[in-house]
Amino acid sequence: MKNPTLKQKVAQYEAFLHKINMAVCCMDNLAIQELVQNADAWSYSHRSGNGELSDKRQQELINAKFWNLLYTPKADKTREERRKRRAENSDPEIINKVLREEGLI
Repeated sequence: MKNPTLKQKVAQYEAFLHKINMAVCCMDNLAIQELVQNADAWSYSHRSGNGELSDKRQQELINAKFWNLLYTPKADKTREERRKRRAENSDPEIINKVLREEGLI
């Protein structure tokens, strides 16, 4: 993994904070959990190895965790499944069928 430039760090941190804010606003607890775990992993990468890793290896570990700060595969999968269900349930034919079955139309 390459070392991020200052500009890339600022962009990543801003995107990270924005993603946390959006998860909080949408009450997406799974995304919040994954983002906090990513931040924890990134923080821990700075002190893992107890000084036994080479400087290069330590920096590689930090960079890997840095570039994964925004990675939320479980939340992304869940969000996509919800979108699909919503799209399926918004089909006018299905809505009309349910309304007819309920005797509402």
